[in-house]
Amino acid sequence: MPVTKHIFAILITTLSLNSTCCLAQQAITGKAKNTGHTGPDFKTLDAKILQWQQELHIPNVGVGLIENDVIVKSQVYGNDHQGKPASRDMLFEVASVTKVVFTTLVLKLVQEGKWNLDERLYNYYVDPDVASSPYAKEITTRHILSHQSGFDNWRWMNPSGKLVFNFEPGKKFNYSGEGMEYLRLAIEHKFHKSLTQLSDSLLFKPLHMYNTSHEWDGKKDFVRYARMYDSEGKEIVKTDYSVQASAAAGLTTTVDDLSEFAVDILKGAHLSKSLYSEMVKPQVEINPNLQQGLGWRIVSGLSNNEYALEHAGNDPGVASIIVLLPKSKRGIVVLTNGDNGLIMCNNIVRAAFQDGPLIIYKAYKSAPVSEMPKAIKLTDSVLNTFAGSYKRPDGVAVTVTLKDNALVLKMSGIPDLNLIPQSEDRFYLLDLDAKIVFTKDDKGQVNAVSIEDGQNVIKCAKVYN
Repeated sequence: MPVTKHIFAILITTLSLNSTCCLAQQAITGKAKNTGHTGPDFKTLDAKILQWQQELHIPNVGVGLIENDVIVKSQVYGNDHQGKPASRDMLFEVASVTKVVFTTLVLKLVQEGKWNLDERLYNYYVDPDVASSPYAKEITTRHILSHQSGFDNWRWMNPSGKLVFNFEPGKKFNYSGEGMEYLRLAIEHKFHKSLTQLSDSLLFKPLHMYNTSHEWDGKKDFVRYARMYDSEGKEIVKTDYSVQASAAAGLTTTVDDLSEFAVDILKGAHLSKSLYSEMVKPQVEINPNLQQGLGWRIVSGLSNNEYALEHAGNDPGVASIIVLLPKSKRGIVVLTNGDNGLIMCNNIVRAAFQDGPLIIYKAYKSAPVSEMPKAIKLTDSVLNTFAGSYKRPDGVAVTVTLKDNALVLKMSGIPDLNLIPQSEDRFYLLDLDAKIVFTKDDKGQVNAVSIEDGQNVIKCAKVYN
């Protein structure tokens, strides 16, 4: 999981409809009870998804729709790797959506009285990198599930390459996969069981999620695996497809399984009312539009006093999203296998719910619509000074190209990012808070591009030929 997930949640585009492609077989549809809400028109939604597949070069899209706690649509669009219509048991990776599944496991342990949200984790585990820090004796499960651990997203983002506390746990929000892994290790040390063993017995088997696992050998049921594709639709070929168990990413599942998980959350997740309320209660403000609960992000201020639970994720060739509306008992699950997948995910959420556009906006932008940055005009000669090859701290290549009087940033695992100039060296993205900032050396030559999202900063050095 190489990048900060909410940085690269994706540029949303509104795409026109003018073509079709092959529709998967084995779709199921049904009718939910009348809830006073107008659900999506399946025929119209199908047509949009098929068009977006072609536009975005995404071979497979799994969609689960929930109305009144009932799965009313479960379908995988496109063909499998053998050219046959994809079935609903196609296996997808879900990247950071893994975090809310792990959160649910942790809360089940709390429900059973086997774990405590506010007990200090040093009783069970301390990472060697932070053993000398006084904060190692303060960090709790609540800090981690609400992304207030004090850690970077990943330790490689720190100049030392080691895990460090950037602030005292519980003082503010900073998204962190490291925190989830820290908690996983603490739990495994206490129970002397692996994440896989705990999840299988406490979560997956009770919910009949028999096609879901935290780890995979990369071989079993490979014929059902949704292989990964870049933003141009080219397959990302691997020599090893295995997945190591992680609390932060890597979960493999099907659209049916994850939809069953979503229904369980809408029904209360078999938690007490007080613990469920704790999960959906804002623990910390991410920005004025978005709060962080335990695991889930909370989007409030929707129609009919509704709120949404949301989480998305993306890795190279992987993108997914879950959006749940607890008061009206509705939800959606979207799984994809392409670098442009989160564009697809967010487009489908927008199309599926009346409040979809507002949910997506609030999930990815902190400013009111009235405060959107204003674009300025830069000449091609100015823009061209930023074009070139860059390298992320972990060695991943980043390229910036000039096309049609606009800069486009490309990086493995994310869609092409269109950079909109806000000043001569600062650019913003539509529907994302992340800023793209170019810096220059003493001679006035561009030497780096930084992707900034809150306190998460990825500085990519320019590569000179």
